[in-house]
Amino acid sequence: MAVKAERVAPWKQEVVSELIEKLKHYPVVGVLDVADLPAAQFQQMRRKLREQADIIVSKNTLLRLSLEQAAERKDPKLEELIDHLSGPTALILAHLNPFKLNRILRESKTNAPAKPGSRSPHDIVIPAGETGFAPGPVVGDLQRVGVKARIQAGKVVILEDCPILKEGDVISKEVADVLAKFGIMPLELGLKLRAVYEAGMVFSGEVLEIDEKMVIGQVQEASVSALNLAVNVNYPTSVTISLIIVKASAAAQNLALNAYLPVSQIMPVLLARSSAEMLGLAAAVGAKDPHALDEDLMKMLGVEPPAEAKPEEKPKEEPKPEVKPEEKPKEEPKPETKPEEKPKEEPKPETKPEEKPKEEPKPETKPEEKPKEG
Repeated sequence: MAVKAERVAPWKQEVVSELIEKLKHYPVVGVLDVADLPAAQFQQMRRKLREQADIIVSKNTLLRLSLEQAAERKDPKLEELIDHLSGPTALILAHLNPFKLNRILRESKTNAPAKPGSRSPHDIVIPAGETGFAPGPVVGDLQRVGVKARIQAGKVVILEDCPILKEGDVISKEVADVLAKFGIMPLELGLKLRAVYEAGMVFSGEVLEIDEKMVIGQVQEASVSALNLAVNVNYPTSVTISLIIVKASAAAQNLALNAYLPVSQIMPVLLARSSAEMLGLAAAVGAKDPHALDEDLMKMLGVEPPAEAKPEEKPKEEPKPEVKPEEKPKEEPKPETKPEEKPKEEPKPETKPEEKPKEEPKPETKPEEKPKEG
């Protein structure tokens, strides 16, 4: 029994052939998710990226055929992209690396209100606190979606934080209306990469979502650590050899300096260190006895010579005011009183002293002579 060959419309063959040729010339091939993206915004983003990438929209069957044949002619790894062809899909071809391409697509996204039936891209929480809503039916609307709310002091108040949606939850009409009341626009409208091929490797969209500043910092830190390790173990490379030579030179000079070797490279340092030690010693001596330093040392230390000690001047006494003696009152002159005249005494007859009788001279007595011994 003969099997009839499936006939392919000529326009489909042209689309596939054109796609295969493009897949050969572009080094980066990605699969885009275009679900929930309005046609007007899609065309706007397509025009914006025209100079950097080529976006191709077609049926998934034609995209699959193109990838299968391109994998046979270019790289079998391209066939892994077929697993990501589901739902509204487009191919993006570029000369940019996958991470830069993903960053451009991420920056081109815009926020949009929640749409019933769409999925939440991330967790959404209604925070506790006062709202700007007036008392009314809004309290019932909030309570129907699980938000604890009541009226306090004429205002609608959320009693506690309420996680209204989790990532991937389908958004209902009631939840979409509540989010619109709070001005929350959870949807991100834009092109999202599901997977990207480059140089024999396929990257998933999650892998491409990185913090560029953090990654650059980590790469710089790793580079510095590797360089430091190579220099410390004296591993000679074109990058480290100059640093190793500088390190060896510094170590040799340090050794010569500590050993006081009189070589030309370190003599200025030795002299400077000796001069500093001399000045330090002179400063210590001068602090105890300034007269022990000569004029040259004092000039080098920037110290003025000690002044000669002058005798202390006694404070001048202030002149005391003259105290005049008090004047005594003048005494009235008393009448003169003549002394009474005593009666003249009659002269007494002179009495001569009695003369003592003269003593007669005693005869001299000679000492007895002792008889001479025979």
